Amino acid sequence: MSTTAPKKTIAFFGASGGCGFAALQRAVVAGHTCIALCRTPSKLTDKLPADKYPNLVVEQGNAHDTAAVARCLVDPSDDSRPRLVDAVVFSIGGVFNIKCMTIDDPHVCEKGIGALLEALGTLRSSGMQSSGVGGGGGGGSDGKGPKLVIVSTCGISKTGRDFPILLSPVYHGMLRVPHADKRILEEKVTGSGELYTFVRPSLLADGEGRPDRPIRVGVEDCATGAVRREIGYNISRDDVGRWIFENLIEKEGREYLGKAAWITW
Repeated sequence: MSTTAPKKTIAFFGASGGCGFAALQRAVVAGHTCIALCRTPSKLTDKLPADKYPNLVVEQGNAHDTAAVARCLVDPSDDSRPRLVDAVVFSIGGVFNIKCMTIDDPHVCEKGIGALLEALGTLRSSGMQSSGVGGGGGGGSDGKGPKLVIVSTCGISKTGRDFPILLSPVYHGMLRVPHADKRILEEKVTGSGELYTFVRPSLLADGEGRPDRPIRVGVEDCATGAVRREIGYNISRDDVGRWIFENLIEKEGREYLGKAAWITW
């Protein structure tokens, strides 16, 4: 059973809105040290001002820039003994253009995860390691982490259909391009040797979360292919962020390591 973990240092990529921001906001309020990379820092500092939340560090930069990513992966709490952050929440994505049936950058996730993995490798080669409090206990190039929490999507599982059959035209047609990018993202992570959990939400809805509405969770073991499937139509971005915070940040989430978690209403 998961237990409440110590306060962590967490790097966020893609947290200026949506699922990532919903997780970031809760983590900051809960007292975790959070480092967020953002092309326009005011998108975060206007909502989470520094005078109220000194535990939030906002770095300006692009998630495809390895050097900018690397800055966010170093725990800022002790300059004399630099170490890697405890966890990473990666939720970058493209803007969908319905006229063209694609996203503004069809390789946004592929390039982003490439920069993240390269940055981790560079920092580790300098001797930097993680504290191991991110829910790890094994794996990763240093055996400790950081744990990567990757927001992916349903509709790309190799084990069979994981969405309502009525939505087949959406998943196989409209979302074909972004889903191809997510597949490459998952392949790069599973082949990296890092500690990871994929979060595969159903179709994302805007608006406030529904704490009164149960979130159903299915699990796919990415190594063995074992599946406990949950199929649903949608879930709000806020509830995705809440689930990440409650299960993978506040708790250690060991039961999800090396697995993909389907979440849906």
